[in-house]
Amino acid sequence: MPDLMSAALFERGDRVLVVHRRRPPFASQWTLPMIVVAEDEAAEDALRRHARDQFGVTFGDESFVETVYIVDPDDQRQYVANIFRTPMSDGGMRFNAEGDYDDARWLVAAELADLWMPPDLRLPLIKILTDPESLHETDWSQLSSEGTPIAERAEEQQPPPDNRAAWDAIADAYQAERYGDRDVGRLKWSYGIHEVELQLLDDVRGKRALVLGCGGGQDVVALSRMGAVAVGIDLSEKQIEYARKYAGRHDATNASFVQGTVEDLSRFDDQSFDLALSIHALDYVEQIERTIVETARVLKPAGVLAIAVVHPLKTTRSSDPTFALARSYWSAPVDWEWSFENGTRGRLRWFPRTVSTWFTLLADNGFAVERLAEPYQGDVTGDDAGGLNVQLAKLIPYVLIFKARKR
Repeated sequence: MPDLMSAALFERGDRVLVVHRRRPPFASQWTLPMIVVAEDEAAEDALRRHARDQFGVTFGDESFVETVYIVDPDDQRQYVANIFRTPMSDGGMRFNAEGDYDDARWLVAAELADLWMPPDLRLPLIKILTDPESLHETDWSQLSSEGTPIAERAEEQQPPPDNRAAWDAIADAYQAERYGDRDVGRLKWSYGIHEVELQLLDDVRGKRALVLGCGGGQDVVALSRMGAVAVGIDLSEKQIEYARKYAGRHDATNASFVQGTVEDLSRFDDQSFDLALSIHALDYVEQIERTIVETARVLKPAGVLAIAVVHPLKTTRSSDPTFALARSYWSAPVDWEWSFENGTRGRLRWFPRTVSTWFTLLADNGFAVERLAEPYQGDVTGDDAGGLNVQLAKLIPYVLIFKARKR
């Protein structure tokens, strides 16, 4: 039987208050302020208690707006949420930073489409803000997030992208187009950004290094040539197959590879590595906190974790020459298709994260951030610029790089 929730509709003109949930239900998603109603209390009483605890707001004349039926994608638990329009108190709002939410924002209806919000809440919320007269013409319990009857949804809805299958499908085309045997032995953080110039890492000679999401093995081979004993792990069997051949072609005797997910490093002993590194791989990892926790476990005290991800500002922009704002800075995930000249395609799910999210993930899991880099890439030319939108790189950073040390 679904649990009952009460949701608060706080409004300022054409804007509504939405919050980012710190804990279940709907953890790490955007919702209205919502509370599960206890068995011994009324829906309105639960909402008043929640609003007082989380925002310092008191009211007594809330009005019912709509009932929506929502499924938490994490555990598939069902909820019935009654939405109440709640007037603002004269004293304003005081956000409880230690409460159920780690962010709160006033947004217009158009901005809701870019949020990682339960779809069965987003659609009626947009209607509340833009077309309230149509609300009661719709039976939300029988609709999918796109307004399609549930009976038809299974046939029409695409399954979520399978990142492992996608990387297996595009591995050969990706390696041929982006790498081949160029820059062998040079550790490359991003387009035109190499370790020899950035000097991010400590001396790796004689150190044990783990590469998270090693892809075709280029970073593992580079670390091996720099004097490290390097191990790469990747979820794609095709990428690992390529990596082993690549290492063999280039006599990287201190490079080895295993197939697996970076969320589970149980094959490696505690404190068995001096260095962990990941370059443009963690954006494709959903359970990122588990990855950071596991990485901390396998690193020795004072071991270094260095990661490069696509800069979250870059993910907000369209790729056409206007570089218009295409999605919210806080949106996740993003599903997209990577196509190559030979016709190879793969559907991928990407998890862009904000700078503060990355910093908090590291700090909360035993790391001290020593360096943050956002290198300028607008002057990159030649082979280094392959795949880089140089005009966009002149305007905003393309890559975000952290160096953190295990405390």
